[in-house]
Amino acid sequence: MCASLQRRSSADGPTTVGFAALVAVLAGLVLVRLGVGYVAGTLPSVTGLLRVPLLVTLAYSAVALAGLGAVYAAFAAGREERLDRDELAQAGLAAVPLVAVAVYVAFDRLDLGVSALPVVRSAGYLAAVGLLAAGYARAADLDIPTMPPTRDGWTVMGLAVVAVVVSVVLATVGATFVGWPDVPFAAFRYGAAPSVPSLLLTTAVPGTITAAGTALLFNGAVQTALGRYRSPAAAAGAVTLLAFGADWAITAVPVALSPVLDPVPVSVRWLVVLAALMLAIVAVLAASLAYGRFWDERDLVSGRGRSTLAAAGAAAALGAVVAVVGFALLGAGFGPAAVSYAVAVGVAAVAFERARTVWAPAVVYAVHGVAVQIAPYYVLPDSAADIGVTVLSALG
Repeated sequence: MCASLQRRSSADGPTTVGFAALVAVLAGLVLVRLGVGYVAGTLPSVTGLLRVPLLVTLAYSAVALAGLGAVYAAFAAGREERLDRDELAQAGLAAVPLVAVAVYVAFDRLDLGVSALPVVRSAGYLAAVGLLAAGYARAADLDIPTMPPTRDGWTVMGLAVVAVVVSVVLATVGATFVGWPDVPFAAFRYGAAPSVPSLLLTTAVPGTITAAGTALLFNGAVQTALGRYRSPAAAAGAVTLLAFGADWAITAVPVALSPVLDPVPVSVRWLVVLAALMLAIVAVLAASLAYGRFWDERDLVSGRGRSTLAAAGAAAALGAVVAVVGFALLGAGFGPAAVSYAVAVGVAAVAFERARTVWAPAVVYAVHGVAVQIAPYYVLPDSAADIGVTVLSALG
């Protein structure tokens, strides 16, 4: 039997308890996303507090220390000479005041006027989703691979990053011909390219934190669990469809219900949206598990296993088509962005399977988040938006 089928378990899929656990995890994700959205809408009222230099310094110092820790872990992986736990603690304590002073001085000299809001919001998401992933891993008795990648893993990550950047470039070009729909492409028509400090502090840093949470949950926990009873290819395809479908459902369902629920009291509106989201999430989960089963059964009948890339690519294509059609029906212009994100989700699943560490999908998600924000400013000339609108009008 081919290698891609050898790791398949004899089970047909998750048990009722296993399915319920996945539903609980996704329900938690819905609550986290709604909570983050609510906080994002209410925190501006306390933005003044989040702009206090001390709080800003503490927030970004914590991020800087975490980044230094990640860099050390990457360089120390596989080496015999490394710091023990006590030495790491001492080094960390010694670095805290140095990093805090450096961050404070840098913000003061550059006069950036930044807020701690992006970091607070993304860190809250990471903490909540990380707890969901850890709880699910404990309940399912599985280990989330969080160690830095091996040398081959770094190669996989590099190829994955290239693939994601190319997809974003193509999406940016495609957005030109559909009239530059809403975020993230609309800003290109009306604003200047962000400065490097602004891009780093408001996009790269919070985007990387959020990416770590998404990778932990979907790839580290769910994809690892699916790999117990599905081939690597089927698990990657199923988690691609699940991660993309869940994100699309959480985005699209409130938009679809908004016209109907406008006259409804706010409390009832939230309950209806929450119930609809839960139903949508269950449907996405069922479809994803069915996709994984179909992929394995197809391989079993044919007697040969198709690649992980093919399974994830087909799932990403399916999700992208559904999302583009759905957003078109809703009148929301997320087409090109949805396609590029579908590619990123599929690449993340393949990278995780190849590298066997959550670092790989986390980097993929982070790079996509940054690239999709800056590509419209650097891929095409300033007149590209107007050219796209002109071409579209001529074709119409």
